[in-house]
Amino acid sequence: MPILSGRFGVVSYDPTGTGGAGLVELVSLNAWDLSQETEYEDVSCYGDTNRVYVPGLADLSGSVSGFWNADDVTLWQAASAPTPGWLKLQPNETEPEAWQGKAYLDASIDCSMAAPKVTGNFKAAASWTTPGSLIATGATAGTPGTFTPPGAAPPGNLAAMTGVVATPATAWTTGQHVILGDASHAYWNATAWAAGEAA
Repeated sequence: MPILSGRFGVVSYDPTGTGGAGLVELVSLNAWDLSQETEYEDVSCYGDTNRVYVPGLADLSGSVSGFWNADDVTLWQAASAPTPGWLKLQPNETEPEAWQGKAYLDASIDCSMAAPKVTGNFKAAASWTTPGSLIATGATAGTPGTFTPPGAAPPGNLAAMTGVVATPATAWTTGQHVILGDASHAYWNATAWAAGEAA
């Protein structure tokens, strides 16, 4: 695809933290930024000729900004919520690529003689899916189970398990499950994915 401007960027939020059909675009925003910087641990030892590092976890945090609009106070409700919601960030609404997952948000407002400006910071509250992530196509039973192919990001939530092939295809046995991107559990009941662990 060609390079496109950010004028069609979208910030969507679902206070239930499940994503999917519950996502609603936040109005009157005009910018967002995100850091996916990976932390590195210095493991340099005697005899090394330079510093040596090993990667840790990637950060997923950033901010959104725009203007105050009394018709949409979702950002302020998110800032007061005791549990994380589902945040989806798209550079362009005409493309499928997005960063999304559970997140905590805060909010602030700057009200002067100009149009009041709002900003909000977010931090990931569970594993996110990001552009270029290896998408899981299968799930193998275990306590917990694993996703395939190796290295695939777990689906973000139960709704995202649609199309993931279960191994075995028979009902999983007591305690078997996989852990989803929102930290919830799911198992195969022989006909569909269900929330929780097999009983």
